[in-house]
Amino acid sequence: MTSLNRRELLLGAASGAAGLSFGSSLFAQSGPAYQEIGVPRNAGRLTGSIKYDGPSFDIPKVRVTKDTTICGESLREPQTIRVRDDGALADTVVQIRNITQGKAWEPIFDEARIYQIGCSFQPYVQIIKNTADVYVVNFDPILHNIHAYEFYRGTRRSMFNFSQPNAGMEDRIPLRLRRGHLLTIDCNAHNWMAAWLYTSPNPYIAVTSVDGQFELPDIPPGDYELAIWHPMLGEKLINLSVTEGADLRFDLVWT
Repeated sequence: MTSLNRRELLLGAASGAAGLSFGSSLFAQSGPAYQEIGVPRNAGRLTGSIKYDGPSFDIPKVRVTKDTTICGESLREPQTIRVRDDGALADTVVQIRNITQGKAWEPIFDEARIYQIGCSFQPYVQIIKNTADVYVVNFDPILHNIHAYEFYRGTRRSMFNFSQPNAGMEDRIPLRLRRGHLLTIDCNAHNWMAAWLYTSPNPYIAVTSVDGQFELPDIPPGDYELAIWHPMLGEKLINLSVTEGADLRFDLVWT
């Protein structure tokens, strides 16, 4: 069993959970700007699954000391890792890097929506453009204080910090990360709440759902780097070669 402290949880536990580190690649994706030229002829497709079969986690629970009618009256466990009985791992980002041109961005990447429901942020992990707008909505009839940090090379920089004291409040924040592409969202009023935003320079990115599956269609033929990232487990990098019309399968068991 891997024991995690509060600092490791805030940093995604990439070093404490699995002997991995964020590494420079997680925060440096500079290169030519992506060009939307349409779906390439003879494009390839990548499908796959991500599972976890490593040590169990000792996640420190947080005692609820206020707002108990909404947050509960016992202990809360931060939402950090979702693994089904069959090992399927949710909330895992799968990204193809080094693609400079290809299909158009879909509208879903233009904005992120973070909902505060029952003293938790939902969803836990989202993928968006670096130029997206972030909408934060409070469904709880209590005050939440939203504090966002940009991560870059193991450090974090405050991006925005504001309160939403009433249910029904909604704020829009234009997201413009200066260095990295990873943003974490905390609540200063309830310290078990957390969410992650992962931005991408190209639309060849997906996040696994509860069944651990993902699909990346319309890939231009070429040689790339496949990045697999989870906020608790860190990052893995795999070489990826896509030939014309290829229908590829990639299944990873994280140990």
